[in-house]
Amino acid sequence: MQIGNALLDDETDQNGMVDYAWDHAVISDRVYKNIKKKCNFSISDPPLECTAALDKYFDVYRLIDMYSIYAPTCPDSNATSRYLPKIKGIAPKIFSKFDGWRKKPAGYDPCVSYYTEAYFNRPDVQEALHANVTKIPYPWTHCSTNISFWDDAPSSILPIIRKLRAGGLRIWVYSGDADGRIPVTSTRYTLNKLGFTTKEEWTPWYHHKEVGGWTIIYDGLTFVTVRAAGHQVPTFAPKQSLQLIKHFLANQKMPSVEFS
Repeated sequence: MQIGNALLDDETDQNGMVDYAWDHAVISDRVYKNIKKKCNFSISDPPLECTAALDKYFDVYRLIDMYSIYAPTCPDSNATSRYLPKIKGIAPKIFSKFDGWRKKPAGYDPCVSYYTEAYFNRPDVQEALHANVTKIPYPWTHCSTNISFWDDAPSSILPIIRKLRAGGLRIWVYSGDADGRIPVTSTRYTLNKLGFTTKEEWTPWYHHKEVGGWTIIYDGLTFVTVRAAGHQVPTFAPKQSLQLIKHFLANQKMPSVEFS
């Protein structure tokens, strides 16, 4: 099983998002310290002081792309001004209470999600795909605006990870290290929370003659980072992603030396 830039645990995911933003010079010391002082991410209902502190955090991600912090934003002012509606009850439970917190498109073309949204709402395209045969009265979007009823998302899937590992399933977790949405910091916190024994320490892996990222092997789980990739890793690093998939399917470790 491969899991990419995955939402795994509310507490560590949210703490990691804030720590990553500070460590990558996205938010100021003042904003960072205020969040750390006012927020407890182990609870689902934050006090008003935490909400006010997090507002300053999300203000920054209205300026840059949370899904890939070094990527350009979409230059279409009509596109970038659109916000997703408030979505409640979807992990992480605190962050999901903020309007527009995941509005930014991801990918090497920052406008790609707007192109595809327009395309898949064309009547001729829907007819060709045999889609929307029930004539749903609202447009198709990447993140549905009609899922506020989803209130049963677990705060953590770590028990599932432990169960799958106990059943002998191979588990690889990979993470693009330019992703601010579920950053590598969050995933490292989460994996530490699992408490698995380390079999092979943090080491670089290579894509030909370049370092493709870093990897650590635990007892029953492998974690791989992909350099300069955002949230949807194959969009930003397709060749490295193919290498990652091939090594997983072959049950081979990522190459630790250069190759031609």
